[in-house]
Amino acid sequence: MRIRLSRVGGALAAAALLLTAGPVFANPLESQENSLQSQFARVAAQLMADSERAIAAAAEAANGAVEEGQDALAEAEKNLAPRLQTFSRLLNEQKVKFAMIGEDAGAWFDAWKQAITESWTDAWAESWSETWVEMQRSASQALDEFRDWIEKYSVSEKTEIPV
Repeated sequence: MRIRLSRVGGALAAAALLLTAGPVFANPLESQENSLQSQFARVAAQLMADSERAIAAAAEAANGAVEEGQDALAEAEKNLAPRLQTFSRLLNEQKVKFAMIGEDAGAWFDAWKQAITESWTDAWAESWSETWVEMQRSASQALDEFRDWIEKYSVSEKTEIPV
C-alpha cells in the first residue's frame, strides 16, 4: 500500500504541476515576451502622456504668472510715472534754488572776509605790541594764581587724606 500511495501522490503532484504549468506551456515563449514588452510599452506611454500633461500645466501656470506680473508692473508704472516726474521737477527746482543761495552765500562770505581782514589788519598793526604785553601780563597773573592755589591746597605729610 505504501507503493500505491506514493504512486497516487506522485500522480496527484504531476496533475497539479500540469494544471498550473498548462497556461505557461499553452502560450509559446515569444508571445509571453511580447506580452511583457507590450505591458512595458503601455506603462511607458502612459508615463510619457502624464509627463506631457504635467509639463503643459506647469507651462500654462508659468505663463499666467508672467502675464500677471507684467500687468502689475504696467499698473505700477502707470501710477508711479507721474509721481516720479513731479518729484524730479521739485528736486530740480530745489537744486536751482540751492545754487542761487550758494552763489549769494559765497559772495556774502567773500565780502565779510574782506571786511574782517581789512579791519583786523589795521587793528593788528596798531595794537600788536599792546596785545603782546597784555598777553604776557595775563599769563603771569594766571601762573601766580595757580601757584597760590597749589600752596593753599598742597598735601603735606601732616595732612591726612581720607580714604
